[in-house]
Amino acid sequence: MARPKGSPYTLGKIAYSAHPTKPGQWQARGYYLNAGLARREVTASGKTQAAAKRALDRKVNDARDEHRGGNKQLNQDTKVPAAAAVWLDWKAREQLRASTLTEYQGYVRRSIDNGDLSSLTISQANDVSRIESWLTGIADEHGEAAAKQSRKVLGGVLKLAERRGAIKASVMHRVETPRAKPGSSGDRKCADPECDLDCGKRHLDTRRAFTQDEAAGVLNAADNATADIGDLAHFLFGTGVRISEALHCTSWSDVDLDAQKVRVRGTKTAQADRTLGLSDDLTQRLRKRAEIYGTDGLVFGVTRFHAKVGQPRDRNNVSKSLRRVFAKAGVPWAGTHTFRRTVATWMDDAGHSLASIANQLGHADTNVTAKYLGRQDAATHAATVMVLPAATGTKRGHLRAVSGE
Repeated sequence: MARPKGSPYTLGKIAYSAHPTKPGQWQARGYYLNAGLARREVTASGKTQAAAKRALDRKVNDARDEHRGGNKQLNQDTKVPAAAAVWLDWKAREQLRASTLTEYQGYVRRSIDNGDLSSLTISQANDVSRIESWLTGIADEHGEAAAKQSRKVLGGVLKLAERRGAIKASVMHRVETPRAKPGSSGDRKCADPECDLDCGKRHLDTRRAFTQDEAAGVLNAADNATADIGDLAHFLFGTGVRISEALHCTSWSDVDLDAQKVRVRGTKTAQADRTLGLSDDLTQRLRKRAEIYGTDGLVFGVTRFHAKVGQPRDRNNVSKSLRRVFAKAGVPWAGTHTFRRTVATWMDDAGHSLASIANQLGHADTNVTAKYLGRQDAATHAATVMVLPAATGTKRGHLRAVSGE
């Protein structure tokens, strides 16, 4: 018959020995059962055996008082990679786009399963200094974008752990995403003035929008490119959608060419799922594209391989092709986001409201749109509006003392 187990967080027999690295001190060693009745070893030291035992008792009491919660699948002792697997399973139930789920899986595999947090429990990893140190390493090695996405993934894992009771509260709201150290492999900005613009690093000026001549040059260069990016460039220019939305969130089933409308099923913000109008020129382009490649799958999906027509294209390859187009058009400072900035700027110049521009871009907050346009209006409008007319017979500026009795 098996011997019955003792009570949780109660020390059994304690062994004493001279401390191996601290001369003149004793080391106490014992075992206790945690809340799950798993056997745990604990050691402590002191000048006497009694002092070592008191230190040992304190450690057991601290372990007992430590937050305990969650369930068998996700609790305070769950390792971060295992917690990330639980989170991925949860995200898979949200009916996300396959490409989004694949991206999440990639960041979990690269940054969490094989990163500095892989050996920690979820409660140990829920620490600002550890997380920022982990993100700094990612930024320096893989770039700021990788650090931001890794932060997003870990934030989702900790948020789920908080909901399940595995941790008291996530610390991610206090975590800041670090920039890559200048000169590190993660620093994506190109410092070579004679670069061929195909080095893979950034040459962007994120404050500029295309002029009409520059836009015409870019669209012409895209139409003459060997890669299938002409229609995509015209779509980005005509709608202002994000490159990820054009490549992965725009299906032929959401395009109504007769009504000249397209539904973009974006997921970045609450307003990203939106319906946009199409110009006559863009509508005609899409009609011709439908005639050539058919209307299965994504509008700007794979076209080179017949068996994969309509399937998602690799964003990195598309971005690389567009960089060559920008270089050929004489705007090496441009990026895919320059199309969005151009749409916002031209709409603003035409007198459209911030709300209209925000709806076009899929911004959930018009403050984001205002910042996007570089607006910095002084908050002085109320000074000319909130003025009451002077009442007849009232002496302005006269104050009457009120007795406290």
